[in-house]
Amino acid sequence: MKKINLPEFIRLSHYRITLIPISSQISEECAEQQGSFHSRSMRIYLDEDIIENGGSIALDLVTHEILHSIAYIRQLDGKGEEEVVNGMSTHIIEIFKNNPDFARWFYNNLN
Repeated sequence: MKKINLPEFIRLSHYRITLIPISSQISEECAEQQGSFHSRSMRIYLDEDIIENGGSIALDLVTHEILHSIAYIRQLDGKGEEEVVNGMSTHIIEIFKNNPDFARWFYNNLN
């Protein structure tokens, strides 16, 4: 199967969120995290080794950071479970529907 690269960005609501692989050394040793969502710049930084290796670990990392972006956009802090689940499910479907390159990358890594 041909490898599909992570797209440069996803569209979520009226935002364009840039997906940026960064050096694993920086993400692990300096930031002490594998990924990070930054609301001010609408960027998600991701450990490049994890992204390059692909598979379910990369999917989990990217999904985790996308969920942070949804929580920010929907202002879900302090909301009840039903509001959180509704907000998350609505935007997860939107991401796959409006970002075909991301959907192809995601499904390609379900191995």
